[in-house]
Amino acid sequence: MKKSTTNPPLLYLKFRQKLFSYPLLAYIRSTPYAYYLRLLLFISLLLAAIPVLGQEGCFRAIQNGQEVKVICVGIPVFFEDCNANENAQYTTFYDPGPGAFDPQNFEQSELVDRGADGRFQFTYTEPGKYIITQIINRGGGNSTTIEPIEFEVVATPAPSFTIQPCASRSVQVTIADIGYDLYDIDYGDNTLAKDVKAGDQPPYTYLGTAVSYTITLRGKYTGSSCETSSSNTVTLLPTPPTPVIAQLEVLREAADGEILFAFENLQPGYRYVLERRTTVNSNFEAIYTTSPLTQIRLTDFRIGNVDTRQPIQFRIRPADNCGNQLPIFSAPVSSLILGVQAGNELANLSWSGIGGAVQHYTVHRDGNQIAELNSNTTSYTDPDLNCGQNYCYQVSSFSNNGQSHSISASRCLQATSTATPPAGHLYSTYDENNQIQLILTIPDGQTAQQVRYQRSIDGVPFTDLVTSEQTAYSDPLQPLSPVCYRASYTNPCEQSAAYSNTSCPVYLIALPQENNPNITLGWTGYVGFPDGVSTYTLELLNADNRIVSSIPVTGNTYLEHNPSDEMQELRYRIRVTSGSGSATSYSNTVVIQQPLQVHIPNAFTPNDDGLNDVLEVKGRFIKSFNIKVYNNMGQVVFSSDDRNTNWDGAYQGKPQPAGAYAYEVNIVSQSGETKLRTGTVTLLR
Repeated sequence: MKKSTTNPPLLYLKFRQKLFSYPLLAYIRSTPYAYYLRLLLFISLLLAAIPVLGQEGCFRAIQNGQEVKVICVGIPVFFEDCNANENAQYTTFYDPGPGAFDPQNFEQSELVDRGADGRFQFTYTEPGKYIITQIINRGGGNSTTIEPIEFEVVATPAPSFTIQPCASRSVQVTIADIGYDLYDIDYGDNTLAKDVKAGDQPPYTYLGTAVSYTITLRGKYTGSSCETSSSNTVTLLPTPPTPVIAQLEVLREAADGEILFAFENLQPGYRYVLERRTTVNSNFEAIYTTSPLTQIRLTDFRIGNVDTRQPIQFRIRPADNCGNQLPIFSAPVSSLILGVQAGNELANLSWSGIGGAVQHYTVHRDGNQIAELNSNTTSYTDPDLNCGQNYCYQVSSFSNNGQSHSISASRCLQATSTATPPAGHLYSTYDENNQIQLILTIPDGQTAQQVRYQRSIDGVPFTDLVTSEQTAYSDPLQPLSPVCYRASYTNPCEQSAAYSNTSCPVYLIALPQENNPNITLGWTGYVGFPDGVSTYTLELLNADNRIVSSIPVTGNTYLEHNPSDEMQELRYRIRVTSGSGSATSYSNTVVIQQPLQVHIPNAFTPNDDGLNDVLEVKGRFIKSFNIKVYNNMGQVVFSSDDRNTNWDGAYQGKPQPAGAYAYEVNIVSQSGETKLRTGTVTLLR
């Protein structure tokens, strides 16, 4: 606050205010009469100088060059004396408040003094109620006048407001600010709306062609000179194009059903109202309004809790954010109600909607189009269905020059039939465990609810083997022998097909020749390929059932002249290939154990002539062995478990004498067979 210099009249004022204190009265009582008269005269003169409230005081508050009743924060205000009796002998001061001036308790420095221009000036920094007091000391000690006036000091923030663009080049200004008494709106096209109240929402329509305008809101107080404004720019809404319901699909047909929409040709900034009606002559009613859009299409717009059991016709229209709905309607699109009924290997379809304007219909089965029909057709029969198979249908309509597409809910049925289903095809083969695997192939479009398998062993009549729900079966036939199979199936309509083809897997046997390494193999022919047999192949397998060798064979027998010297266990099977090469079947696997062969000489001559110089154990299919040689004293003179280590007739490096030596040989074959061979060998020198 601005400080002022001390003014003597104000000091007198403080003195006079304390004039009638108790010590002064006591002094009067004790003073002689003559002095009393003189003192009384002095007091009478002083009484004339006691402050007088409201007597001839007058001042104005001047801000921004005009008198105001409301003072603005942050702008200098000037206090001017408006007293008609003002003269040079007056001394005037102003107390800026905020409380009432107390002549008995104030600080000279807190009063408003004259500035360099001779005017009383003060700047308020906080809003509120202020009592501003004019204090006049009249010259000669005549009197002091105190003139209090209450002013309101207000802040001047930028006023807040929103602009909502509306249809038809209109805007709606909403004044959210409540700080000012009145507002002026400059619409940016030389149009000014004055003295608008807070909370009003005045609409305005532009007549020009510009697409955006800057709107300025100016807030003002009654009885005040200060004003503050703020501005916002608004882009006007364009006229929206005619919207399009591109797709309408009934997702669930029920009392609380659901519909999926796709809308196109939308205008961002507008809301869109979805309307419906249930008859062609009834009025449309609004059922949903979107929020303002930012895109030109909606591709996954769903509404639920809709009774979709009867057809409904829909349309959409734009609406602005000012409560105006525009008379711009999409072409109406109707939902479709589809009914399906099963017949004898056929389905009868019929459907209905609301209103015309449909160009054509399409019928889809399991997602694939099966028919396209003209706009006058509302029924369709789908023939040649397969019993027991489920089929699902949808009908679509196309309207609005192909721009609008309506899809019914999916309706499904299970086909029925009284016809005998076609026979299946049976395939047979042996697996690696010598079990027979049967596979019945059902014709396309047919369904097997139950399969009946029959078997014939060694040519006897067929008898039931098993009834199963599966089209594959494993027969653990024992003992193995020539066998054939056939099968029939029953469809869900309780109709049984004729028996399939007869399928006979190849049956293989192998006979080792007595005292002869040759092996004779024989087999039966495969029966069951629809395109016949092209080749038979004899395969030799190892213990892991991997093919070691294979050879094409003809007829039904084969003589193995040179069995393997490396494999004691021989595993044979026949692979048969169909005429087209597309199918393969295998015979059972036969296993032949070749005999273990061991040869131990009865004499040897360790004379380094290269002939029979060592005692050597020879043979085939030996996996491991151990040999011990004893002299006539029972002493072990040689032992080994390595077939490559032979006895040279020495013991501890010393040649042993000629004579007979006993031996003991323990052998394990490749097949795990164990043998013990004992005997004598003659050492010759």
